[in-house]
Amino acid sequence: MKNKNKFFDIVYEDDDFLVINKQAGVYSIDPRHSTPDPVLPELLSRICKEIYIVHRLDRETSGLIIYAKNAESHKILSQQFLDNKIEKIYLAFVDGQMDFDGTHLIDVPIFIEPGKAKVRIDPKGKDSKTKIRIVERYSNYTLLEAKLITGRTHQIRIHLQYIGHPLIVDKLYGKREEFFLSEIKHKYRTGKYSEELPLITRQTLHSHRIKLLKPSDGKAIEFEAPLPKDLNALRNQLQKPIRQ
Repeated sequence: MKNKNKFFDIVYEDDDFLVINKQAGVYSIDPRHSTPDPVLPELLSRICKEIYIVHRLDRETSGLIIYAKNAESHKILSQQFLDNKIEKIYLAFVDGQMDFDGTHLIDVPIFIEPGKAKVRIDPKGKDSKTKIRIVERYSNYTLLEAKLITGRTHQIRIHLQYIGHPLIVDKLYGKREEFFLSEIKHKYRTGKYSEELPLITRQTLHSHRIKLLKPSDGKAIEFEAPLPKDLNALRNQLQKPIRQ
């Protein structure tokens, strides 16, 4: 299947499923309200006979997502998610410099209240586990690899907030809605008649790697999506030494 759509790339396709690398700002499921933003299932339905939703990504999260192409493969892939046989790993840019060796398990329950935009940490919630590993440390920020052990709504975002290191940009669970270069370069100045534009305006989370079992033969297959341009630009700036 050829794709000339600027909102997503087809990473893999066979008779049973698609793996898509979507841009931030694209809905992965029907939002059930009128929106000018692109809706991925709708876009895919124009080039694919049938599309079945297996899981979801937040609109402002970029990266890999799976869609089934028939009812049988949808059933198989959905069961793999329920049985934790699909491995999902994200890259997350977070506030604060973290320091630990190996991996760290965040194991706190998440309560999802129907009709609410936000979830919360609550003993009455569902068992929720996220494993994190440091990829890079910067002066005041950290790039983490986050592996989902369970798959609750907003799990990585609320878990990172819970440990005191929310995403650098997260409108619901973070400290800011946009991030400016002046937060890194303290002597940064714009031109006399210009206003500083944000370096990034969407949540700093990317679905980086997915490993699953093919519905057709049960063989393991793995996919990876590199950081998109906006997050790579953020990374490049964070890697530079701070100049007071």
